[in-house]
Amino acid sequence: MQTLIFDLDDTLLDFKGGEVADIKELVQKHAQLSGDALEEALSTYQAINSNLWYQYEMKTIERDTIFKERFPKTLAELKLADQVDAKQMEADYAYLRDHNYRMLDGAKELLQNLHGRYRILAGTNGQEETQLRRLKETGLMPYFDQIFTSEGLGVAKPDALFFEKIFASRPDVDKENTIMIGDGLYSDMLGGQNAGIETIWLNLTQKELPESIHPNRIAHSLQELSEMF
Repeated sequence: MQTLIFDLDDTLLDFKGGEVADIKELVQKHAQLSGDALEEALSTYQAINSNLWYQYEMKTIERDTIFKERFPKTLAELKLADQVDAKQMEADYAYLRDHNYRMLDGAKELLQNLHGRYRILAGTNGQEETQLRRLKETGLMPYFDQIFTSEGLGVAKPDALFFEKIFASRPDVDKENTIMIGDGLYSDMLGGQNAGIETIWLNLTQKELPESIHPNRIAHSLQELSEMF
């Protein structure tokens, strides 16, 4: 049986949609910003957070550094560091993030189509407790044979060891019949490339493909992805 390893955030789960709503709620609550100032705060946070996650995936910082630095850096950039409690914002955001149960349109239908015909695993850099809860609350859990997180494995994508640990724990899975599916260029596509497995890039936002990354196939929607199987 062929094995499909799915990323979760922004591949099946609508992490970004929840993030936008949650960050706006936090900024309105803690900094009383609105309008253009609120949009600026959101884009500032997203840029800083994205850069920190990239540094973590490239092994230049520890994972905890993301949670310690993203709100202090955001508030400093917005010149609000002396007015807003960054630690409290992080704590409040952790609760909102952990209860983000949004799915991308068509995610459940995709898994229903694949279930029983393929072995379906999840491979995510997210926190284990959070991802398990979100899969349970969205009703997607029954479609997965097993869930693998960077927290549980002790290593993050794109490190090939992330995938090697999956293969080591699943003797029924072999590289030649495994496909990594995800939206992340560096975490998912480079990760699959590093591990020597086939990849399908879910490019929902029309991003440009770097010359150094070579997905085997590209889908621009979950419907297009479903039609590949």
